[in-house]
Amino acid sequence: METAAKKQGTSLNYRQYIESKLSNDKDFQKLINDFKSLDFNDGIVRQDYPKGRNYRKSYLTLLIVQSLKSKDLNDFNERITGILPVNEQMRMFDVLKNAQPYFRKCIWNDSELKIKKQVAALKKYQDLNSQMFLKFNKFYKSSWNQQIPFYVTLYPIPGKDGNTVSTPHGNALCIGTLTDGNDIEGTLSVTMHEMCHILYQEQSREVQVEQEKYFNENPSKYSKLAYSYFNEAVATALGNGYAWKVLKKGALDKGEWYNNPTINLFAKAIYPMTEKYLEKNKSIDKDFIDHAIKMFGETFPDSIYEYAQNFNTINIYTDDIDGNYIFDSFFEYFDANNVGISSPMKNISQSPKLLEDNSSFIIILDKLQKEYLEELKTVFPEIKNINYDQSTQNISFLDAKNRMIVMLFINKKEDLKAAIEKLSKYKKIEKNKRIQY
Repeated sequence: METAAKKQGTSLNYRQYIESKLSNDKDFQKLINDFKSLDFNDGIVRQDYPKGRNYRKSYLTLLIVQSLKSKDLNDFNERITGILPVNEQMRMFDVLKNAQPYFRKCIWNDSELKIKKQVAALKKYQDLNSQMFLKFNKFYKSSWNQQIPFYVTLYPIPGKDGNTVSTPHGNALCIGTLTDGNDIEGTLSVTMHEMCHILYQEQSREVQVEQEKYFNENPSKYSKLAYSYFNEAVATALGNGYAWKVLKKGALDKGEWYNNPTINLFAKAIYPMTEKYLEKNKSIDKDFIDHAIKMFGETFPDSIYEYAQNFNTINIYTDDIDGNYIFDSFFEYFDANNVGISSPMKNISQSPKLLEDNSSFIIILDKLQKEYLEELKTVFPEIKNINYDQSTQNISFLDAKNRMIVMLFINKKEDLKAAIEKLSKYKKIEKNKRIQY
């Protein structure tokens, strides 16, 4: 249902397959709309962990962990009681219950035997995977306890070629696999990649504070961006680089390691040092982080001016526009590791997040545009000489903290998509023109 609803982090060709089977089924389309109305973006945030790490467990993660341990929908419904308000829980249960026959008919009935065959093939590598897991655990200085198991669950994506998506949730990994594919080593390397995300998140608070300090104290203007991509790049270097090489008995993958060009190239840039650390059984330290920052700057010299790289960690402010609508509009044109949405914008100039966070910001002026622009001038002296003009569509600039700030002037919510598309088209701020509008 996540895929059918076009949620972030779902497989495009899986969605196209579902649409080819069910796009004309009005009852199923209603189920999609009902599912879209449910909001799983909120979650549990630990304020005592470093801000740059955003230690957060979404409700979706909590639900998925329980789903992988449940024998059926009724068991699942009982396990999740208390995570969501009961009325939302029952709305979700009704949607899933009514969607299940579609899943069985269109996906599972033809995929079950193929998936079970792949699972049997994957189990043959269990000991080797365990050895790599222990090596990666040491590399991350993670606090993961070996008594806590990982649940690795495959879900079927019909077909032989195309895009697959895998995600980590607590101690559960959801691995998308093509039912007619036979890339067992590829599936295993993706599994190790997702395990790495969990190991990174489960570093102790002390380790996280230490590593964030190394990024913050590095004088490079690229340190903030390198930090925002570090989690994904290291997981890619370990899973899609090192694990693949081990599984292939010494051969590195010569293709793309990740379908995001920034992550792909960053991972390959830090791979040689990553492999050296693994061979010496060393953990991430200041030297490793300093090297990663240096490699990011050398690989992406113009990145500080580019929207896409800066939007990897982004906070979005709005007055009235629905969060799900913003998510859908944003992710149609940009990828991101961490997106936060805040509303309303009353007293925005006093927002601790706006004043203190190192992230980039998109500020959607969908109400009281002139008034909010004047208020924001007290926070950003860079725009003090800009006067309000009804024809203004956006203002983009780098502030004194080297943060990307984008103000979008939106008269109706339907204009938001076009405004974000325009940012995607322009790609970056001109180097010699710190303010662009």
